[in-house]
Amino acid sequence: MRGGYKPPAMTIGRRLASVLVVLAVFLIAAASAAAATKPTAITGPVTATNSTSATVSGTVNPNGTATTWYFEYGTSTSYGKQSTQTSAGSGTSDVPVSATLSSLAPNTTYHYRLVATSTAGTSKGTDGIFTTSSAVEAVTSAATNVTLTSATLNGSANPFGHATTWYFEYGTSTSYGTKTALQSAGSGTSSVNVSANITGLKVGKTYHYRLVAMNTAGTAHGSDITFLTAAAPTVVTAAASAVGATSATLNGSVNPNGVATSWFFEYGTSTAYGSTTSSKNAGSGTSSVIVKASLSSLSAGTTYHYRLVGKSAAGTVHGSDQTFATTGVTIHAAAAVVFGQAVTVSGTVSNGQSGESVTVYSRPLGQSSFASVATVLTTVGGMWSFAARPRILTQYEATWSSATSAQVSVGVHPLVTLRALLRARFSVHVAAGRSFAGKYVRLQRFSSSLGGWVSVGYARLNASSTYVFRPKLPRGVSKLRAVFSVNQAGAGYLGGISRTISYRKR
Repeated sequence: MRGGYKPPAMTIGRRLASVLVVLAVFLIAAASAAAATKPTAITGPVTATNSTSATVSGTVNPNGTATTWYFEYGTSTSYGKQSTQTSAGSGTSDVPVSATLSSLAPNTTYHYRLVATSTAGTSKGTDGIFTTSSAVEAVTSAATNVTLTSATLNGSANPFGHATTWYFEYGTSTSYGTKTALQSAGSGTSSVNVSANITGLKVGKTYHYRLVAMNTAGTAHGSDITFLTAAAPTVVTAAASAVGATSATLNGSVNPNGVATSWFFEYGTSTAYGSTTSSKNAGSGTSSVIVKASLSSLSAGTTYHYRLVGKSAAGTVHGSDQTFATTGVTIHAAAAVVFGQAVTVSGTVSNGQSGESVTVYSRPLGQSSFASVATVLTTVGGMWSFAARPRILTQYEATWSSATSAQVSVGVHPLVTLRALLRARFSVHVAAGRSFAGKYVRLQRFSSSLGGWVSVGYARLNASSTYVFRPKLPRGVSKLRAVFSVNQAGAGYLGGISRTISYRKR
């Protein structure tokens, strides 16, 4: 044949078909491989830890391909160790996984993450962190049975499975300096309560202490705690009260500081005192107790010194010296008066004689000192009186024969005037020692159905401290009043209420 041998056309076709089949199989396999997805690995939480092991968890999804997993772990994100590789199957749903990591170091921070791998690839979960517990635990608790020179120290120790010993260290600072005897806490896996009695302490001192527990795996120090050995009582002399011409009440407070304590007052006309009240019991608590004692048969117009004294087994303590002066002249007055009206300021002198000269002083709010306002003579029984007309909150006192009375305060109600005008109008005016322009006043009507007063108007006073209301009133008789509150009145004044008026609407 010319040009060489030529195979039959059918043979060439068969060979070409075979090549195409192989190519198709290859393409199908490649497409299948490309469609495979690498597994999903999610690092989960630590579910348990102790001093030398930890259980870590996570979730693996094989995404349809045979998958194995393990945890990487170590003291940094370089990890360095891994758990046993385990199969997660070849499913398409999440598979919970966990592993116990052992032979860890106590009280150490570890990093870990879940790794899942298959023929489709490898996935690594996020980095997690956990810290192993101490190989021994020490917890310091509050001291008990604290006395003047002794106390019981308390705490708890957890051996975490190691043979453990413990002791307390204590002293007047965090340097401690003294230890209790070494004792065993056993080798269990739960906390053991421990305590130690200490003696020979100093009275009234603050002591620091902490529990120390140790074993072959390490040493643990409990937190520092303090206690105060019982001290001598704390006493405070307070100001006298209810001082009269011949009597007074002495006041103070006593803190027994945990020891049974008694108290009394010393008093007299000098710091030598010379007289005492009866001794009384303040108990043995650790908080202050208010105490007081009444004195009688004192000399009028005389200055007295006094101080509180507390006594216990821890010692005797004297409070500071205080003084009071018996008045020799008393003073009384009503607590409040309406502006423009008079209030009677009165009293008596201790000798009960008539014709004695008493000087009355006043100090209105805002003034720094008292000023004389009247001199009056006593009448039968040593009584005296004076009609005062305060314009604002005012204090009064009286003097007689070198003695000064106590002080009394008289509050002032503004004078609130309510008048009915023509055409159902009502004028309200508020008067006192100053203008109330711009302040608010209320007009009220008594409601039988509500059983009380209800507001029918609320308005700001004009430059003359006046306002004219035009309320909507029901037909018939209405009882009305004007009210000026203490908040509107301001410093130095009380609230004010007008007289009640009746108005008939036809």
